[in-house]
Amino acid sequence: MSFEDACDGENRDITDGTGSREASEHSLPSKRRIALVLSFLCLGCLLQGATYSHVTSFFNKYAVRHKFLSSTQYGIIMGSYCLVFVIVTPIVAKIVTSKRFEDNYVMFLGWAVDAVFCILTSTTSHLKEGTHFFLGTLTLRLCSAIGCAIGFFMLYIVLATEMNQINHIVIPLLETVYAVSVMIGPAFSGMLYDYGGYPLPFWVIGGILSTLTVSALLFFPKPVAVKPDQNDGCNPSEGLMRTLELPIIVNVLCALNGFVIISFNESTLALQLDLKFGMSTSESGRMFFAAGSTYAFSSLLFGYISKRISDPRYLVILANSIAIIGLILQGPLIPITQTKNTVIIAQMLLGFGLGPTYVCSFLQALKYLDSESKDTYAALSTLFTPATSVGCTIGPLMAGLILEYFSYKTGVMIISAQLICMMGFLIATVFFATPRKVAKPEPPVKQISV
Repeated sequence: MSFEDACDGENRDITDGTGSREASEHSLPSKRRIALVLSFLCLGCLLQGATYSHVTSFFNKYAVRHKFLSSTQYGIIMGSYCLVFVIVTPIVAKIVTSKRFEDNYVMFLGWAVDAVFCILTSTTSHLKEGTHFFLGTLTLRLCSAIGCAIGFFMLYIVLATEMNQINHIVIPLLETVYAVSVMIGPAFSGMLYDYGGYPLPFWVIGGILSTLTVSALLFFPKPVAVKPDQNDGCNPSEGLMRTLELPIIVNVLCALNGFVIISFNESTLALQLDLKFGMSTSESGRMFFAAGSTYAFSSLLFGYISKRISDPRYLVILANSIAIIGLILQGPLIPITQTKNTVIIAQMLLGFGLGPTYVCSFLQALKYLDSESKDTYAALSTLFTPATSVGCTIGPLMAGLILEYFSYKTGVMIISAQLICMMGFLIATVFFATPRKVAKPEPPVKQISV
């Protein structure tokens, strides 16, 4: 089924309960509007994903070898970026539910802040080695993270407003785009670093994101007018409390654990490839294609399939089993001779296995709550976005501490055991937790005048 067919099919199904064609026309915008909005959302997701991930191909070696940072300091710089999401996301959620600002402009603000501080990070190459470089880079990366947190959170809010009826297509698509940013960002920045040194990757990626922000201010469609008395059926202040149920909490923990593994891999792969195979920055950056491409494919594939099965968590269990095989080969945790091809296969299996973790967990949470309103998206994003950010914080910190005192193989063994435990928790929840019973609203009683 094509994207346009999906849009047409959803549009035919949407009514206001009275068969009104007007409600159907307002429920789903035109294909041209969808294409334009989706293009901006995907580009924003791609570039903001790149502002975080692009440094993984060169920053570790540059910081450790040229600026004499410890592995722990490097882990703090990488991990604290994502920790900002935990602080910023609830604030942005409060702004969204207050309905004082247009969602589009809040998202553009996030893009602008991220772009400006990404460019400014290039100036840290002039700082002295050690503490000066560490504190300067940490400060600018934290400021950039504020913009990134705003932008990523608002992607799902704008999605809920503009194309909620095809969320089973758009959410996996955004995850696919993010995976592409993780895949292309390090490879692209590795080539820029080899060509122009440390500042060039920040200039190029920050400059492109700045251009996108200006273009969005000029060409992004104006938001559809919403009547003031139109609410989502719940009090926004109570939205978060409605999501604090065991199955949703387990879904959030699965997403968190998935990003712990992803960020651990991002933080350690380049250095490990350099130590074991003597790969250059460009070569190690291209290795991210293996995990990123299969992550993108599986998140899109399983996200689309999730609409057709009763419980998307079955897909998470299946895919995570494949990720465990990838980790066993990546260590390696079995007695084999590890070659470059073995690492490529391990990365492909790891990416494929982790791809549906976030997408299917989020979509199952929406299905579990039986609500796809804007406030529900905001409440779930308030849980999922900080959780994945905590995962991206834990991963680099784990990597720094483990590599400081233990071997790379030990680190892979730890996260493999962690993934197995999380899978056991998820399986227990799927098969033994009591499913939520959603109370359907009773139809209004017609009053008969005598």
